[in-house]
Amino acid sequence: MFSRDILENRNGKLKKSDWILIVCSWLLIQIIVCYFLGIRDQEEAVKYIGLADKWMKGDRNFSLYNLFYSGYVSIFVLLRSFGLPFKSMYVVQLLFSLLAVYFFIKILCLYIQSRFAIVVSAILYATCYIIQQWVSALFTDSIFSDLLIIATYFLLTEKNGTGNKWLFWILLYILPLFRPVGFLFIPVACLYWLTFNPRKNISRLLVCMGYLLLIGLVVYKTFGHDEPYYYPIHSLHNIQANVICGYPGDLLKYATIPYQEGMSVFSFLYHNPGMTCRLFLLRTYKIFSMGRPYFSSVHNLLLFITTFFYYTSAIIGTIDIFRRKENKYYFLIAGVLIFSFPMIIFCVEWTGRLSLPVLNFVLLLSGIGIDRIRRSSNFLPPVRHDALQQ
Repeated sequence: MFSRDILENRNGKLKKSDWILIVCSWLLIQIIVCYFLGIRDQEEAVKYIGLADKWMKGDRNFSLYNLFYSGYVSIFVLLRSFGLPFKSMYVVQLLFSLLAVYFFIKILCLYIQSRFAIVVSAILYATCYIIQQWVSALFTDSIFSDLLIIATYFLLTEKNGTGNKWLFWILLYILPLFRPVGFLFIPVACLYWLTFNPRKNISRLLVCMGYLLLIGLVVYKTFGHDEPYYYPIHSLHNIQANVICGYPGDLLKYATIPYQEGMSVFSFLYHNPGMTCRLFLLRTYKIFSMGRPYFSSVHNLLLFITTFFYYTSAIIGTIDIFRRKENKYYFLIAGVLIFSFPMIIFCVEWTGRLSLPVLNFVLLLSGIGIDRIRRSSNFLPPVRHDALQQ
């Protein structure tokens, strides 16, 4: 499939033919997704379209928690102000998806010098059905996932110029305006800085801590004003010991102290350690296992085959990072763990779309794993790349 010069090229520079191959792979999956799934403007999309429609009609009375989706809704508002239909958001999401592919490659070029590993890793990302299927859905997930990749690139290159620095901080601030979990990128960035000289990055760390406190205050306020949004959706799943949101499980049989009215969720989980451990472990498993009992056998088999390769190469990449003590890559592992945390605490979404941020970091780790496999098969020594050193 790949010529010998691709296998042996170690300068990390892609040729025009490589870019064409990657873009064509991305375009093919977009055509397939759009043909079979169409532009999905129902379900959760109705909420964002409705908010934009209310704004256009002059109704500014929004719940406080909608602030965490205001970035996405504002794009709808902008499109409508130009007289474009809501479905034109699909074109915007296509552009963001293509940008994410570009910056995914740029990230790979920072820490991989094998052209072969970069091309293979980029194709894996560009054709990842689990991620790309949401481009045609007018939900926040696709753009948020794309922005996370772009923000990661500018995190790694913010010291390369004023423009990169400004773009990084803008993205850092607006990520929580596309999905509430966007604030989790802040501890990922902080960990990245801490792997270098903490004193040198103290100002960045303080600014990020201040922003986290501000977000925490907003969340606290939403508890008071939008209690129905949080408690029946999130805590009810812990009371019912549901692994997948809305999908009944059988873990309550492990509860020794049943839930009673007035008992806090934390107390219920604390007094039932057997059930709680099983619940959190199964949720952790389902974050990475994209298969669902209500999917067809063929669907689950395809998901298993693709994710098996993603996770195997990512594990190899993780082991290689620890073996070589490449602390500048630890933030990728942290990204997987940190973005998994909300689903472990609350519940795993029905279709697995909330795992997209986790999969972004998995695929970046997978790139390192593929490079490691290539080096092992070609008996080439590792190339230490200092582009990320600050």
